[in-house]
Amino acid sequence: MKLFGYILAASLACTFCACEKESLVQEPPVDNSGNGQEKPDKPSGEQLCITASLEGMQESRGIIESFVPGHEMGIFVEEGETGTANARYVFDGKDWNTSGDVPVDGDADVVAYLPYDKDVADLRNVPFNLGDQNDILYGTSKVTKEIPVAALGMKHAMTLVRVRLMKNEYMGTGQVSGMTFGNVYTKGTVDASAGTVTKDFSSGLGEVRAGGNFMLNDDNPVIVDAILIPRLAYDEPARVSFTIDGQNHTYEFPVQHEWKAGMKYTYTLKLTGNYNAPVNKEQVDIDVEYWSKYGKTDDIVINPNPDDYPFKVWANYTEYGYDTYQNEGKVFGTFYTPFCDDGEGEMRFVFVRKGAGNPITAGDIVEKFQPIDIKTNGAWDGKRIQCYVTSAPGTYRLVPLFRKKGETMWCNPIGYSYGSTPEEWEYEVKAPASDDLPALRMMEVEGQGYTSILAYPVPDNDPWNLVYTLSNRGEKALKGEIKAVWEREFKLKSNSYRPSIKKEGAVNDEEWRDELGMISVDIPAGVRFWKGIMSCKFPVKRLQPMGSNGVSYAGALVHLYWRAEGSKEWILLRCDADYLFNRNYIGGYIWDETTNYVKLFPQSWNNKKIE
Repeated sequence: MKLFGYILAASLACTFCACEKESLVQEPPVDNSGNGQEKPDKPSGEQLCITASLEGMQESRGIIESFVPGHEMGIFVEEGETGTANARYVFDGKDWNTSGDVPVDGDADVVAYLPYDKDVADLRNVPFNLGDQNDILYGTSKVTKEIPVAALGMKHAMTLVRVRLMKNEYMGTGQVSGMTFGNVYTKGTVDASAGTVTKDFSSGLGEVRAGGNFMLNDDNPVIVDAILIPRLAYDEPARVSFTIDGQNHTYEFPVQHEWKAGMKYTYTLKLTGNYNAPVNKEQVDIDVEYWSKYGKTDDIVINPNPDDYPFKVWANYTEYGYDTYQNEGKVFGTFYTPFCDDGEGEMRFVFVRKGAGNPITAGDIVEKFQPIDIKTNGAWDGKRIQCYVTSAPGTYRLVPLFRKKGETMWCNPIGYSYGSTPEEWEYEVKAPASDDLPALRMMEVEGQGYTSILAYPVPDNDPWNLVYTLSNRGEKALKGEIKAVWEREFKLKSNSYRPSIKKEGAVNDEEWRDELGMISVDIPAGVRFWKGIMSCKFPVKRLQPMGSNGVSYAGALVHLYWRAEGSKEWILLRCDADYLFNRNYIGGYIWDETTNYVKLFPQSWNNKKIE
């Protein structure tokens, strides 16, 4: 088993944000003598005055967001064969002033750069060194003898790379020190007339120090910035390094990311926790009073004519498993086909007494769950809804109901498709789960992230890892074992697939419950969330099930099962979706929010179609 210390998740919210433009135009100065001294005799030609506005990045270390007193700008005036080179203008809080002679005798191009460097002789080769993290600005304007005022729109020649550090799961103190951006060029020249940057390759790759002595706090995240040279995709792989609680970490920016001048790029790096150790997770307790009433007090009237809003349903969604507990959230779902025009409506689930008729009547309903909005779109669709179950222990049938927008009565499904039957929809509600029964907050294949829509390839013959997070609601000491089971079954109450899925003429259409791995768990009291890792391997080489059309179907699912120390019973690790039951929860679909299963397949299946 691979054990790791806390790791930077490649949880890159790589936010490519264009700079917001902000008008900072100053009024033309009346007097540009600069120092309040007696004016010298007026030289030949009109004297150049400048105003400057700035295309701004968000305010951050080193970046010039607005001009302040003391800012110095270098000015070149190109007027035919003559002109002025590298005149120094200083901002006094209102005007840009120069003490020198900068005449304008005719039409001229004005080129500016900032910060001023007295040694600059060529506007097309303004040297810089980003070791000092000074922002580099450039701008151009045209003037005439009649209107010798250069309105300079100053632009950023460099890019801003921002790193946001999130404590996330990490349970340590979170002292951050020694942040450095490395493997970057820091020296070069800027063509102030165009903003073109030329790197000084002779000086080699270097570092930009970004400070330290921060404390991780997700309510006020650590944010560090670096002014860096723009880069093309697949340039040298830049990185950021830092130390957290005495341990060194490095994150390498993806080489395919391009950094453009005048743009800000934000990378959010989230710390993960140690495997087989406590971790931080967002915890929002169920608002029991709210969810015990929300959707449950409605007066449901059943439409005697379901053809008024006709839907066929199939595929009772059981990937989360059949286990249902009183006073807990449970995800229910279905697929449906509308037999009506496009339009808006509602859908909801209800529990009815076992043995109720089909279609059901209002008197059959035992418990109601909240409705959601749907759009028929004239095609099949699917929905999952988080439902808070309060029914007394017993067996009930889950029924989806539909209502057209603006109507008062709810319609039964007009039928069940693809061999699906009402019996598939029966759930046994168990007594409230004990505090010493863990749940599963999330599970994923190590290194592959997660989405409930896709299945992930894993090695046929070599071990691979499952990463999981246990939810210990009672925060009691937990000791037992967890096993991973790869399941493909066609039977009622199966946690994988249902009888309605099975196809005629399929090949390799076997059922299996293969144990992929097992691990002991010993969680001390007081731990709310526990992150573990399990080494897994296929015990049997399975052939890919294929329908008669040559397309794979009914891929198996992996679930985790728990056996407490001293017990012989293996119990499905149900899904902890408590935070979805906060009344203020605004996430959309919950398909990828939290699950207790993962879809995967052997890599040898990867070159074949999968349905």
